Amino acid sequence: MLRFYQKSNGFSRCFLHGCDSLGKIELRNKPFRKAISCTFTITHQTTLPLELACILPKDHIVFTIEKVVNALEDSHFQSFYHDFGRPSYHPKLLLSALLFAYSQGIFSGRKIERMLMENLAMQYLTGQLVISYRTINRFRAAPGMEEVIRNLYIELNLRLKMEELVSLECLYIDGTKVEANANKYSFVWKKATDKFSAMLQEQMQVYFQEEITPLIHQAIELDEEEGISSEQLTDFAHLLEEELTALNQDIEEAPIKGKDERKAKRRKLRKVLRKVKDDFSVRTEKYETYQETFEGRNSFSKTDPDATFMRMKEEETVSSQTVSSRALK
Repeated sequence: MLRFYQKSNGFSRCFLHGCDSLGKIELRNKPFRKAISCTFTITHQTTLPLELACILPKDHIVFTIEKVVNALEDSHFQSFYHDFGRPSYHPKLLLSALLFAYSQGIFSGRKIERMLMENLAMQYLTGQLVISYRTINRFRAAPGMEEVIRNLYIELNLRLKMEELVSLECLYIDGTKVEANANKYSFVWKKATDKFSAMLQEQMQVYFQEEITPLIHQAIELDEEEGISSEQLTDFAHLLEEELTALNQDIEEAPIKGKDERKAKRRKLRKVLRKVKDDFSVRTEKYETYQETFEGRNSFSKTDPDATFMRMKEEETVSSQTVSSRALK
């Protein structure tokens, strides 16, 4: 069968030329449909405008925060300036970041650090600087800073009211408890976590002082006031591995027949390394995650971290058990 195409009036007519058994010619007309292809590409190249203020809405809250913080006198921050040490972040920069995070209902230091990396409005306030959550927590825990932040937060809300960006007429507080869809045996209690975490810290302090300090020349200095973090344990494990590597090389290069005290020391180091990596480090990291998840609560569910275990009323649950619930606000 032969096909002939003829274009007319924006359409293409398709003539099918064929013959049947009687020799008749068969003609058919078909409208032409143009295929449309869609491509999706992202170049990941810098695009204009480069100024973040052009991307944000003109009535965005960050501009009001910028006015409030810049109006603050530098005399409030004299205690933060030192003649020695590394260059510090300007206190107004940190205050701007805290006020914006608080206005969005975010108070966790780690979540504020994530906002610094991902949120465009936060990057406008900080000049796209990424500040560690430890620095943020040290800053807002500094003497006198709580009062400064509280006064600035009140002033910010009043200014937002004057600019008619928020309404201060009503404050809604709802204490309704709704049972969460989480396993009722997946609870994690803050008191138990604090208890076992304190016992672990005490056990690690004793273990480090009695077992590790005599073996390692570059032992980590133990701070009696602050607990040992998972990062410190990781650094200490690296020190142990370096010590083991050097000891293995020494044994291979200068072998001794018979009893070798270096081999006994190597066995001791391996035992300590396993204890640090497989026990102390794992449990410390777990408790740090628990403490971060609590966020001021006394419990949470492993299967639903946003749920808190509460005692429900008898009419709500027949057995009056402690179940995972959510408090609506």
